[in-house]
Amino acid sequence: MIFRNPQALKERITEVTKRPANSNITIFEDTSAFMSIDTGNVLRLDGNDYLVLGHAREGRFGLDEQPKFWVKTVIDLTTGERKIVKLVFHETFNSRIGSTVVTFVRSPQKESEILQRMRGHLHFMQGKPVSDAIGNPVRIIDFIPGPSLYEYLRRLDMPHEAYYRQIFFKLIRPVIDCIDAIAQLHQQGMHHGDIRADHILLKGQMNDYVWIDFDYEVDHPDYDLLCLGNILLQVAGKGRHSLYDIDLRPSVYPGVIDTLTQSDMSLMFRHRVANLRKLFPHISAALNDILMRFSTGSTDPYCDVNTLLADLRALFPEVA
Repeated sequence: MIFRNPQALKERITEVTKRPANSNITIFEDTSAFMSIDTGNVLRLDGNDYLVLGHAREGRFGLDEQPKFWVKTVIDLTTGERKIVKLVFHETFNSRIGSTVVTFVRSPQKESEILQRMRGHLHFMQGKPVSDAIGNPVRIIDFIPGPSLYEYLRRLDMPHEAYYRQIFFKLIRPVIDCIDAIAQLHQQGMHHGDIRADHILLKGQMNDYVWIDFDYEVDHPDYDLLCLGNILLQVAGKGRHSLYDIDLRPSVYPGVIDTLTQSDMSLMFRHRVANLRKLFPHISAALNDILMRFSTGSTDPYCDVNTLLADLRALFPEVA
């Protein structure tokens, strides 16, 4: 609902936040100038008022994480629920995979369409696309309080072999479910475009992993597939393992540096190791064979997500 009476608006803000509202509250119905929208302001969207709590941040950069000023954390003043509001922010940039240049275009329209197509799907963030007062496409997203897959792996303080024996085989179940969700998205003729370990959030239980942030339009048809390979490398490796890591901590990787060749490295990130069995011999050869199909030395790379999914289900039949 909209609180048109200023006093009623202040009272409702005080009620849901348990602290006094600002004496002057700025209300935004046009969200174009997202840098001007700050904590304590109100977004008036689609017949509802949302109190801005702050700006979302990139969760994978630790102390160096940067605010995303076009993404606001808010409280729905009707229900008292926490939400994420994503405003229009246009950007285009290029990245390189080997000799291939990949173009990324941020598209709120694309993300809005995925929200509609995958509505009700357990493994995709849920929300609704709306328009502000001048027609800007805005997405109102259900807040997910859990950590990302990246954060979960980073916080695990245990040797890799203990992780592999005790946790990996539980963790691979929701990861395969997430890969299946991407296959379903591809069947809809769409792609995620920004698959990363910090774009999977743990919602409640271990089997409730959810994809977020799919507003990049990417011109490389296999980009999602290659990024899924990076996810698998991080899950199998309990994080990422670069040449820098190996050089910095030789006692953790005894005798490894002299055995690595360029063909052991990741296709997307040439400084990261894909041949994890050279680092951790307890990883099964069958799993390592899958990982190596995402390496620079692969002569048989995956052609689509369904083929990868079939191999993972054959290797882990209890997940199917």
